[in-house]
Amino acid sequence: MSVVTIGEVVVDWISTEIGTDFSDAKDFVRSLGGNASNVAIGLARLGIEVSLIGKRGDDPHGKYLDSVLQNEKVDLQHLVVDGGSPTAQCYVFRHEREEYSFFNWPRPNASHLLTQDEVKEEFIAGAEFLHATGISLTIAPRRHAIIKAFQIAKRLGVPISFDAGFPTGEDRQARELALTALKTADIVKVNLSELEFWADALEKEEARGMHACNSAPQAMPNAIAPDKPLSATIVEPLDAQSKTASPQVIAMGKKLSKFLNGNVRGPNLIVTLGAYGSLLITRDGKDVFAPALPADAISELGAGDAFIAGMISQLITYAREKKADKGNAKGASSADFLSDLNKEDWQKVLTAANAVGALSTRSMTAWESLPTREELSLLVKTAR
Repeated sequence: MSVVTIGEVVVDWISTEIGTDFSDAKDFVRSLGGNASNVAIGLARLGIEVSLIGKRGDDPHGKYLDSVLQNEKVDLQHLVVDGGSPTAQCYVFRHEREEYSFFNWPRPNASHLLTQDEVKEEFIAGAEFLHATGISLTIAPRRHAIIKAFQIAKRLGVPISFDAGFPTGEDRQARELALTALKTADIVKVNLSELEFWADALEKEEARGMHACNSAPQAMPNAIAPDKPLSATIVEPLDAQSKTASPQVIAMGKKLSKFLNGNVRGPNLIVTLGAYGSLLITRDGKDVFAPALPADAISELGAGDAFIAGMISQLITYAREKKADKGNAKGASSADFLSDLNKEDWQKVLTAANAVGALSTRSMTAWESLPTREELSLLVKTAR
């Protein structure tokens, strides 16, 4: 296998009307959803072998998810079928300015109930990447299964990608495990509002740690403010002259990166800026920017998952090149190759990820317009 995704496997019910909520929406489109599913399909369409770890119910909704994923050539041998719990469903409502609200039902559902015992080392051994998101850490027992997968990957040297999207109102353990994932991952992706949330939360953590011991900061996950509104205060993320990431965004990105790389070898940090592009802050504090690519956007639902798929696909290309240079073209990747990437390499990674994210917006669902490798190549050529 090349990539393992772990987390949510969901049936989406997407309202076709802008500005409605559960009380007045009438028309819905059924679709596959869930972060693990979306990233898996994105990778499969780009020609990357991918295996999905998750859980669905033994019902028509679960069988629908199976049919879509199998048709997209996603390996489902580690997708658990729970005969006693329903398949997860999510009602999606689109508001103005591409803002979305979600109503998940029922609670609990099969996706929530993935357990540690259902995540085994052999599922991850040999993988070239592992990916999960912060949303998957909000519910037990699934949260513990995700962390177990991260621990296995870290021990085996499998590179870890973590999308740090995270609802701010979750319990203390969810916040604690999200912080663990942030510091365990090799690559962390945030959007602009998530960048502000985590930079603010970890600044509070550091301040409380220093006050407590009057020396080096200690990890205090409960210091993460659960009720901070998850919306960006930075309205214009680009510099007017250079048309790259603004000094304010870069400074905040470097602040968050410094927190995550304080006493350990932490992650490379990627900040997605929507229609403006994306920014990388490397482990050693260097910044790389890549502008957005054009697309005829219908909906941005799932664009972050698409970005992840494009990013991992390009990184796997570099990992394989490194192994081939060493005469070892087979076997799992080691996260060490990330330290060898230069600015030009990272710009290609960000450009590919931006392109996959842009192309994914051509439909109202999160997966149907995910591009093939040929479509990706055509769009990337326009950026040269």
